[in-house]
Amino acid sequence: MTLPPSSDRRRTRILFPTSAAHAATLAARHQAPYLAGASAAQLGWNKMHLWPEQAVSLHALDELQGCQRTPNYWSIGALARLSELTSNPQLCHELPALQSALLGVGAPGIRHIATLGGNIGFAGDLLPILLVLDAQLDWRLSDGEIRQGALTDWLKAPPQHGLITCIRIPLPDSEQCVQIEKLASREAFNPPLLNIASSWNWSQPENTRLAAGGAGLAPRRLSRCEQAFSPDSAHADSLLPLLASDLPELADQPLLQVAANLLLAQRSAGRL
Repeated sequence: MTLPPSSDRRRTRILFPTSAAHAATLAARHQAPYLAGASAAQLGWNKMHLWPEQAVSLHALDELQGCQRTPNYWSIGALARLSELTSNPQLCHELPALQSALLGVGAPGIRHIATLGGNIGFAGDLLPILLVLDAQLDWRLSDGEIRQGALTDWLKAPPQHGLITCIRIPLPDSEQCVQIEKLASREAFNPPLLNIASSWNWSQPENTRLAAGGAGLAPRRLSRCEQAFSPDSAHADSLLPLLASDLPELADQPLLQVAANLLLAQRSAGRL
């Protein structure tokens, strides 16, 4: 039986699954959210003064842990703490833009409890950089089925109660330049006003990847701008209408020009 949210946090009942498959089943059966670090979830519930009647704890699921380097990609468990990733010297050396993005998430105390899977599930600060890194996901459905797919596709149609189990990040090639810029206020716990990430490879301009996110802005790839950025096109005067098409929420806001300036600066840096 599914119960409505409660205004008394003491009534929240924590469910403890024995496996990832069990967790997905419990979440669907009780219409319950997943809990890992719960840094974003707690903030949202506190703001609304509403807490779920049930929540599925993932803490004991070792199968969602780990961070391993394979010949072609990094395989990171959904429960990997952000601080664990920033403390991995090989990961930070090979993916410095990801390290920069990780260090920009909250304060050190938040990064110590927040997880990579949770940041994705709550459309957090890391999505733009993960999108341009072409991150791939593994997840479980409530019937136990295991699915795989691109993060881009997941964001277009997140499966209800789908449990992310692993994030796979392909290794950039030597000619790839990956960058991230974050525009944020100094107030604690405020989401960034704008996140702009890019991946450039001028020997293969068709592989240019651009992404954005921010407060009130669902993270996404900038497909129109990606098509425009090539060695023989993409001038400043043509970028704004393309960016307005990719980010219609910002079409009449000063942030659109800021986004354009950041992209042009990253493009210039990517040519060096």
